[in-house]
Amino acid sequence: MPSSTWSDRLARGYALLRGAMIFLFSAVLMIAPEQAMAGSSTEPARSLGLVFASRSILLGLVLVVLGLRRAREGLAWVLLADAALQLFDTGMALATNKGALAILPAALGVVDAWAGLFLLRAARVSPAAPAR
Repeated sequence: MPSSTWSDRLARGYALLRGAMIFLFSAVLMIAPEQAMAGSSTEPARSLGLVFASRSILLGLVLVVLGLRRAREGLAWVLLADAALQLFDTGMALATNKGALAILPAALGVVDAWAGLFLLRAARVSPAAPAR
């Protein structure tokens, strides 16, 4: 099943890339919050950065670790949870009349959901199951 293997690699690769992106953005937010959030004063930016980054670093590390360990089912559920968070971010952007800001979380949510559903389906199919 070459296409299944290719899709599996693509889904896991996406999870690794997404995890690294979240981790790096969070690190920048913690190290230089003023540059990451232009127009903010130092202390509020640092406090907000630490709150956001602490949780995002955990999400990024979980995506990377599960992707490297090839833990399909766990990775699938984390990606589906991230898709739900992206849906919330998209809704917030639309509710505040910032449609341009809704594009990125909507796109990430769609890819998160695709990768999560694919990995969940792949995890539930036994490797010894006959091909159809």
